[in-house]
Amino acid sequence: MTSDSKLERFSASRVRRDFLDFFVEEAGHKEVPSSPVFPQDDPTLLFTNAGMNQFKDVFLGTGSRPYKRAVDTQKCIRVSGKHNDLEEVGRDTYHHTFFEMLGNWSLGDYFKQDAIRWAWKLLTEVWKLPTDRLWVTVFEGDAADGLAADEEAERLWIEEAGVDPSRVLRCGKGDNFWEMGDTGPCGPCTEIHIDRGGPGTDPADGADPKIGVNAGNERFIELWNLVFIQFNRLEDGSLKELPAKHVDTGMGFERILSVLQGKSSNYDTDLFSPIFARIAELTGKPYGAGDERVDVAFRVIADHVRAVTAAFADGALPSNTGRGYVLRRLIRRAARFGRQDLGMEEPFLFEIAPVVAEVLGETFPEMRERIDHVQLLIREEEISFGRTLGRGLVRFEDLAQKVAKGGGKLLPGAEAYELYATYGFPQDLVELMAEERGLALDQAGWSKAQTAHQEASKSEGQFKQLLSAEELEHLPATISTYHGKDAERTACAAEAVRVFGEGSEARLVLDRSPFYPEAGGQAGDSGEVNGEGWRFRVENTKKIGEVVVHLGELEGAFRPGLAQARVDADQRARTMKNHTATHLLHKALKDVLGDHVNQQGSYVGPDRLRFDFSNPKGVAPEDLERIESIVNEQVFANAEVATTIEDLDAAKARGVTALFGEKYDEQVRVVDVGGWSTELCGGTHVRAAGDIGPFVILSERAIQAGVRRIEALTGPAAVEEMQRQRRLLQGAAQTIKATPEELSERIEAMQAKLKEAKKQQKASSAGAIDEAFAKLKGAFQDAGGVRWAVVDLPELAGKDLRDLGDRAKSLGEVCVVLFGREGDGLPFQIVCTDAAQKAGLKAGALAKELGGLVGGGGGGRPDSAQGRGQKAGAVGGAIDFLCGALRDRLA
Repeated sequence: MTSDSKLERFSASRVRRDFLDFFVEEAGHKEVPSSPVFPQDDPTLLFTNAGMNQFKDVFLGTGSRPYKRAVDTQKCIRVSGKHNDLEEVGRDTYHHTFFEMLGNWSLGDYFKQDAIRWAWKLLTEVWKLPTDRLWVTVFEGDAADGLAADEEAERLWIEEAGVDPSRVLRCGKGDNFWEMGDTGPCGPCTEIHIDRGGPGTDPADGADPKIGVNAGNERFIELWNLVFIQFNRLEDGSLKELPAKHVDTGMGFERILSVLQGKSSNYDTDLFSPIFARIAELTGKPYGAGDERVDVAFRVIADHVRAVTAAFADGALPSNTGRGYVLRRLIRRAARFGRQDLGMEEPFLFEIAPVVAEVLGETFPEMRERIDHVQLLIREEEISFGRTLGRGLVRFEDLAQKVAKGGGKLLPGAEAYELYATYGFPQDLVELMAEERGLALDQAGWSKAQTAHQEASKSEGQFKQLLSAEELEHLPATISTYHGKDAERTACAAEAVRVFGEGSEARLVLDRSPFYPEAGGQAGDSGEVNGEGWRFRVENTKKIGEVVVHLGELEGAFRPGLAQARVDADQRARTMKNHTATHLLHKALKDVLGDHVNQQGSYVGPDRLRFDFSNPKGVAPEDLERIESIVNEQVFANAEVATTIEDLDAAKARGVTALFGEKYDEQVRVVDVGGWSTELCGGTHVRAAGDIGPFVILSERAIQAGVRRIEALTGPAAVEEMQRQRRLLQGAAQTIKATPEELSERIEAMQAKLKEAKKQQKASSAGAIDEAFAKLKGAFQDAGGVRWAVVDLPELAGKDLRDLGDRAKSLGEVCVVLFGREGDGLPFQIVCTDAAQKAGLKAGALAKELGGLVGGGGGGRPDSAQGRGQKAGAVGGAIDFLCGALRDRLA
């Protein structure tokens, strides 16, 4: 098959479709959409790094799905923690930060036999990969865990799939035993590798291909990993058989595509060629022309722009912490390669993003839909990096000069590492810059600082699980009643199942609960649960899988059994008002500003609401008023708030608003406010819009380039805010003896008078400086070729002294000390031109010395310095001291 025919038969879109259709049609799987590239309900993960993330609750036994078999292509990012591929990206041809993971799952259904059979059939019969290039690995067992080799998988490969026994290799726990974390579901895995060949690989020549499998090279690459989840790792490190066994498989899309298209590099496929064409167009440099530095830059830029486009389209934002910091680093790394190796000094990455959206948009439509927002974020980050880079260069120069002045030749590793951590300078760039200054980098110090930084980042990214996998075992799914019958929405009888922890850090699990668990921006409920001989004060409510966990303080001795659960009804009511108002606000923003507005985040609690939304600029005051009025109009209309359960696709088809970055079930809850606002939402809401009460916007501001934030109040809190504002207005009016209606006009008049007074003061000050300048010229004395003077000018303040000092420099070689007054303070200004400095008079040193004499401090540069004393009465003695000192030093 020729290269062109391979590309046609195995285009990216066709291969992706082949995989999905095979498992849907051949094996009865349910095709499910990719979850967002960052998990919004799993704080233990910065990014979705594997296809299994969306099924984690099923594996933990806390969730379920209406299907037993699933298949998808999952957007993934790996840049930190266990799966850190960042430093390898671009330098080889098969690592990526962003990639697609093709996967099929059995959720307690089929196991090893079917998984192995289908995998081999797709690879060798559908895609017709040659069997003599494929190798298989299985788990060799582990004595410490008491596990024997996975002979079942080994036998199935040989007997069911027909693999040559010599091509089935046993490998250790590091390669062939998968674990979700320190505890939780785990199991042996079997991997399929392909030998891509190359010089010296013919066994007839004495080469041993087996040594390359799992050796981390470009010749042997892993294609597909089949994980058999059959154990639970307990907190004591032991393993326990799971009652339900699962299959989790993952195949890197970029890798299989390069193999099928006959490419030696993942970056040579049609996933990347349109992106490379755009980079070449922007930079004027070709890819693959023999310049390895240019090629690495192309690969880094293409990969990183793919990653941030996917993340920003799903609702992530750049920041200085967590996943936002990782995304910022990706943009800066790509921008640096563009500057260093492609000569791109101005922002250009944002112009590549539309090509990424075009290549991936058919599969992930959110990228196309949000491309304007994505471009805005990337461009602002590029501009910011340009400023940061300049500051980093200044910091390097300071550090290099410090080392040189001390006679050293080694750039301190810990301080040099800050150039990477703060300004994005990688180690090789720091080494190159140091070499240009005749310095070497302290490698040991750099490594130590890097390790410390990684440990700090790791601890920052670690979150305490609500419940461990061991604690979750055998807990029942919680029946939630907050959407149920009226009588049970805020209170119900329940069976108290278990309490974990004690005191103020206890966690309570019930079989039924009226408490809403924190989700979708809505805060978790608070309240009380009372049992026989004990009481549990619920301070917050969260959910892990299908188990609702009540967090708070236990009083008394807990006993499992019947209990009464009661939500704080007032807090719930206030939260409901704010939540429904948030829906109305979202719709009003779209009506006034445009359909480009999308929710970027929210907080809905009993105290207030906060709504973050995409918009390229601030909201004009008149638009903000219009938005506030529209929401209140809907409140006054008092339309019914209806909720229905619908099919996700049908709801989207009729225009119901779905939020970017949210993962929805097939059956969704639709909240409809009089047909005017319809959104997918699982939160609690008022019965009619009028229940919200007045709606008041507190503020609107930027939180990020292209992202704005509105904070608002409803109901009693809005009334309290309006009363507070009225008191402030009346108080201000009374202060200036005006009515509230006259206040604006009176303030404008006062500002005009103040402006005129400042103008006159400035003219008066200019006259005073002219007089002082004349006095200074009359006070000069000559000594050693320098004219010097020490003058007390009580009529001048600090700023006037600085202006006079600047004028003094025009008088030739001078040394001038000027005193002024500011209240009880004694400001002073010192000027020493070149001749004075050569005579040993440095303005900064004199200022420090003088500051001590007048009960204050001072400092500055050798040519100009200033300070301030607190002892105005000491000015006479200071003048006498200075006159003597200057006369002696200039003699």
